[in-house]
Amino acid sequence: MVATLLLALGLGPAITGCASGPTATPDAGLHIERISSSGFTITQTQVRSEDGTVSVRGEVARRIPQRGPIPGAVHISVLGPDGALLAETDAMPMRRNRQATAAHFYARLMLEPPAGGSIRIEHRLSGLPSFG
Repeated sequence: MVATLLLALGLGPAITGCASGPTATPDAGLHIERISSSGFTITQTQVRSEDGTVSVRGEVARRIPQRGPIPGAVHISVLGPDGALLAETDAMPMRRNRQATAAHFYARLMLEPPAGGSIRIEHRLSGLPSFG
């Protein structure tokens, strides 16, 4: 009954479209490379490009699920089709609350991504930047 009502109102596709979470969004022909560290993995990545910027978001989670802070940083690099480094930045993983088993990250780079280029998303435990 509820499903029929939602379909009649035109809300069915909007609701069912939100059911699955993205794992990677190839945008403008970009290759997305995820490099996880020994005890942590990168999941739920999204890459979007618009207005001369590239936005990268995702999550870092422990390979064995448990609560606690996620150490380290997420290093994001934009590479040209020839492998040349065009831009890079670091993002700190942040838990939504103390009970969370994963942490989200977000970074925005100011450049137009080249067609045929790639985005490298890497979780690093050592060689961390200073965020103080």
